[in-house]
Amino acid sequence: MEQVRHIIIHGHFYQPPRESPWTGLISPEHGASPFQNWNERILSECYTANAHAHTMQGSVVHVRNNYESISFDVGPTLAGWLQTHGKTAYRAMTRGDALSSASHGGHGNAIAQSYSHSILPLLPPRDRELQITWGIDDFVFRFGRKPVGMWLPECAADDDTLASVAAAGIQFVILASDGGKFGGPNADSRGAGPFQWRSGDLSLAVFRFDRELSNAVSFGDGLADGARLAGWMADTALKLEPGAALMIATDGETFGHHSKHGASELARALKALEERDDVIVTNCEDYLAAHAATGSFEIPAATSWSCSHGVERWRSNCGCRNEAGTSQEWRAPFRAAMDFVKYHAEATYDRFAPAMVKDPGAFLRGGIRLLIDTNPAVHDETFKRLGVTDENNREALLRVLEMVRAGQAALTSCAWFFDDFGGLEGRVALRWAARAVELAGEHSASVENELLERLRGINSNRRENGDAATLYLSLKTREARGRV
Repeated sequence: MEQVRHIIIHGHFYQPPRESPWTGLISPEHGASPFQNWNERILSECYTANAHAHTMQGSVVHVRNNYESISFDVGPTLAGWLQTHGKTAYRAMTRGDALSSASHGGHGNAIAQSYSHSILPLLPPRDRELQITWGIDDFVFRFGRKPVGMWLPECAADDDTLASVAAAGIQFVILASDGGKFGGPNADSRGAGPFQWRSGDLSLAVFRFDRELSNAVSFGDGLADGARLAGWMADTALKLEPGAALMIATDGETFGHHSKHGASELARALKALEERDDVIVTNCEDYLAAHAATGSFEIPAATSWSCSHGVERWRSNCGCRNEAGTSQEWRAPFRAAMDFVKYHAEATYDRFAPAMVKDPGAFLRGGIRLLIDTNPAVHDETFKRLGVTDENNREALLRVLEMVRAGQAALTSCAWFFDDFGGLEGRVALRWAARAVELAGEHSASVENELLERLRGINSNRRENGDAATLYLSLKTREARGRV
């Protein structure tokens, strides 16, 4: 019988698409000083720091690539930015997956993430499928293999979401220990499982992360001392049955951005765990290959890891807030306005794409590679594979594809997470909505006036922001000046 226990540490790395939809550049962001924007600051504090994390042993300095040892996902919107602006970190992530795959019998550390970090249970089936398919294609482009697992943004899930993920060929997801009903012999332990979710002919393994330990890392002093954290994890794991796994999961930015010395303390924890002979550090894919999902998992209603009301944080004034005295009545109408933009972009695509491509649905699902890969040979192959025979249609198809992607980007989750739409994250959604409306206007009458009417009644908690329409127009004006 297997005597050791297994430990999985997962980092969820993500940033919204902060760059201008027109120029691809990020405007200066207040608060990121001494860096120009938050992506650059977090790149230095976290993404690059984990690429060469430093620890001391006596007078000897050890440098390690943490991505070789932890399970992780990197959001497509962040990965695209890193590919150009954070090459050291980007290479460390892809190399970390390749090296872990080589050392774990072909089972790498990286897993996919749905494309725009929108809340999947709040999307209609078509958009949910698009987000999952695009996320898989982005992963294949960056890591050179098909993903086995997928991170669900905000760990937001319901039965329809799990069915869509399973139908796409994904084998496992990661959810919180309070993310549903876990059943079976080990359901009452703190073990990761995995547990089995089923619906008809579809099935999916669900890994469960330990809330207590994860919260100690995310919000407590878990990263104050990496060796102590390793002891906590090992002690907890050793209380499980032989062969079982313990898992923690947190935002990857915790390792160096939210916690100043997080990258080096993570490296210390990993080193301490690797020196033990009673635990093994592994990843979900490798563990699943040797330990089939057992027990059961049921999800009676939509859940997430950051809203005690299910997924209401991203569409209603549910009571989740960071600052007392603020109102989130803006959430529902802001969501409706961004949905209006997304639906208009899709309707425009559905109306005009059939004249340019035989199967518009297949092109929409399979065309994201055209927007993330600049290789002309790949473009030729992709257009041919998707049935685009007339080269004169290529540019027009790229623009309507970009239009749909912009509409999807307007629903990135962090626009609703914080206390006001006037923050940096809400501005991201408004800029992408403006871009979608502009591109749709190339084919039919603009709906911008109707969008502005919807935005005018949405008031900010910050007097200087006014209403959402005022902020939208201000952002458009600033973007126009930046393109002159």
